[in-house]
Formats: sequence, structure tokens, C-alpha cells
Amino acid sequence: MRSDSDKSSAKTLPGSSGRGRPSASAEERKDRVIQTRVPKDLESTLKQAAEQKRMTVSHLIRNVLEDTFNLVDGIVADSSALVEHVTRDAKRLAAVARGENAGKPLTPARQGGELASELLDSVDAWQDVIVNKPGQCIECGKALARGERAFRGLTTLAEVPSVWLCGDCIGKL
Repeated sequence: MRSDSDKSSAKTLPGSSGRGRPSASAEERKDRVIQTRVPKDLESTLKQAAEQKRMTVSHLIRNVLEDTFNLVDGIVADSSALVEHVTRDAKRLAAVARGENAGKPLTPARQGGELASELLDSVDAWQDVIVNKPGQCIECGKALARGERAFRGLTTLAEVPSVWLCGDCIGKL
């Protein structure tokens, strides 16, 4: 058995980690070590959480960091999409308020009308009704006269204008 003085005088071989195996090259080491100081109560919390999950504190911290960055990325992406939708809807409402679309029929969805397609997508259900005021089928563009049977789109979105389908188009859904 070697004494403490023998251990301290033991020499490490070149290319060895001092633990009986060769040290890995920088390219072989995939992960990087980051050290940080944390308050004592946070250290206790991390150790307890790691113990409950049966993992090391290092792995727990890595998982928390990865999950946090993924969550933030998701929130940023969702926020960007929300801003685009709100901007588009605000511009559309402003145009209607200025009367820019008044009297102009929509280009039907079947003919490539982008707004008509978006309005169709906003419909949750269709209600069979008798038309009282003249309208237009949003799918094919057919004029809908008073007294004619048609289908009104129902939606929970307050800002969506009336959406109509004629009898022929409702049969093709």
C-alpha cells in the first residue's frame, strides 16, 4: 500500500488524465463544461429535484436549460404568427371602416380569392336559412336573391362579415 507521500509523488504519463486512462482529445469531448455560482437554497432545490428524478444535477440543469430555450423559441414563433394575423385583420377592418370594399363583391374562393378562402376557413358550421337581403356565394360567386334558400356561415369571430354558400356549393363540402 502506498502512502500519501507516494501518491503525491506519482507522475502522470503524457497523454494521460491521471486516472489510469488516456485523456480524450478536444475533438472527442462533445459536451462543454460551464461553471456557475448559485445561492445555497438554489443548490439544495436542484439537488432535491435531481434526486427525485434520479438524475445528476448536471443533467437536470442541462434539461432545464434546453427546455427553457425551446419554450422561448416556441413563444417567439407563436408571437410572430399572432402579430401577422392581427396586422392583417386590422388592415382589413380599417379598409372596411373606410368603405374601400363597399359595393365590391369578393373574388370567389374557387376563382382564387384569398380573402374568400380565409373567410371560409373561419366558419365553424353552416345554417340553412332563407335569404332576406341579397348576397353572394363565397365559393362560386353566385348571386343570392331574397327568398332563396342558402347557407350562412357561423363563427365565433365577431369581426368576420357574413359568409354565404349556395345550395350547390354546400353539397360539395
